[in-house]
Amino acid sequence: MNDARVTLGPEASSFVRGGGRDVVLQKLELPAGLRPGQRAILFDADSEELGLAVHDPENGLLRVLAVPDDGFRAVDAALLGWRVEAACQLRRGLGLLDPSEPAACYRLVHGAGDGLPGFACDVFGRHGVLYAYAEALMPLALLLAEAIAGFARLDGVVVKQRSRTTAADGEVRQEIFGKAPAERYEAKESGVPFEIHPLGGLNAGLFTDMREQRRGLLRFTAQRRVLNLFSYTGALSVTCARGGAASVTSVDTSAGVQAWAQGNFRRSGFDPADRRWRFETGDAVRFLTRADKDRERYDLILIDPPTFSTARGKPWTLDRDYPELIGQAAAVLAPGGLLWLAANTHELGSLARLAHKGLRAAGRVGIVLEQGGLPPDYPTLVAQARDRYLQICLLRVA
Repeated sequence: MNDARVTLGPEASSFVRGGGRDVVLQKLELPAGLRPGQRAILFDADSEELGLAVHDPENGLLRVLAVPDDGFRAVDAALLGWRVEAACQLRRGLGLLDPSEPAACYRLVHGAGDGLPGFACDVFGRHGVLYAYAEALMPLALLLAEAIAGFARLDGVVVKQRSRTTAADGEVRQEIFGKAPAERYEAKESGVPFEIHPLGGLNAGLFTDMREQRRGLLRFTAQRRVLNLFSYTGALSVTCARGGAASVTSVDTSAGVQAWAQGNFRRSGFDPADRRWRFETGDAVRFLTRADKDRERYDLILIDPPTFSTARGKPWTLDRDYPELIGQAAAVLAPGGLLWLAANTHELGSLARLAHKGLRAAGRVGIVLEQGGLPPDYPTLVAQARDRYLQICLLRVA
């Protein structure tokens, strides 16, 4: 497939020169017949070369993988290997890619921040899970998997297509480079064991972007009655138990992930049958309604909801529905209790502002103790603010 020539307008040219790597197609004039996954050489209006990109119409982007200063004339294995080597060096400096801890969990590649827009790779012990965010990127993903396995010294890499078509049909296209992992195995985050399912759906069971948040949460859990809404496989719940919580109640709609969470409790030496650890399968809103009616009170409430859901039979979105949920949670929060909030979308605006709206409706007052975002193994470009999707806000509620 021959490389196409694409001329960018002044705005897009300035964006690329300023470090941007995801060029929006909407305002571009593309050559006829430009196919998904085809390479394109980018020029400005004066025919000065700006970089090499891959056409990703599924996401409406040109993914810029190299600029002239990089010295590469093709998007190939050499370029991808160079990018992965740099990514490994960064994680090594963070103490994450440590041969003495072969079971560690972290993000090895984070899209444009690592010069690899359209791709992300999490490492869980001896295997990686590499995501390609469009079908057209899958051929490059397989080359990238080879580089990741080599430079990070992994046994194998599971390559998953994480795209809009995947979300629509509910099926995950995946391929394996190197040795296939077990369907379930144990990996460790900061020495804490968690069960990983690398071959299941899109998510392997542990969100690596929350690693630093879990570590920081330990400061606030001792002797507190904890409620964890949208608890998934229980990573935050395990953190609270390890931090000396008086009790932890985990709420999730899926009985399957609740069983998974109970297994994670066992791995940390906590008996799920212990009355201090409750696992409630059901809807978070209904749980809060019932808890308020029964006058239950908690000292620390964790809320990490999905960005969008239809689990309750109608669409639920963060920007519209999160404040009401926060207000409901405040009703069962003891005076002076802590409210830990998370949001996973760049489109939300200020999470603290949403919290204020919800608390005001509930007649409560919040004080921000801490705010956070992505950990350092999730680098993002200054030019692409939308990549900084994670917001964390910890409040004390009077």
